[in-house]
Amino acid sequence: MIDRSLGGKRCRTTRRIAHHGGYLPRELEGTVCYETQNLGRTLVRVEFDSGVSMMVLPDDILIDADAVLPIRLVS
Repeated sequence: MIDRSLGGKRCRTTRRIAHHGGYLPRELEGTVCYETQNLGRTLVRVEFDSGVSMMVLPDDILIDADAVLPIRLVS
């Protein structure tokens, strides 16, 4: 099930995160798209400001409770 309640919230990485193009640096900012459950764990889809869009674990990011961006729905 997809949970969009955090959609549009700003976040930043809490550590370096490996991905197919190398590593995302610590403190890289991005925008949360949604949360989902997979194999009993929570994953968060984030569009990072560097252009990378990927699923991360909730412990890999810190949500900025004050900053919210509107979500674009692509049809």
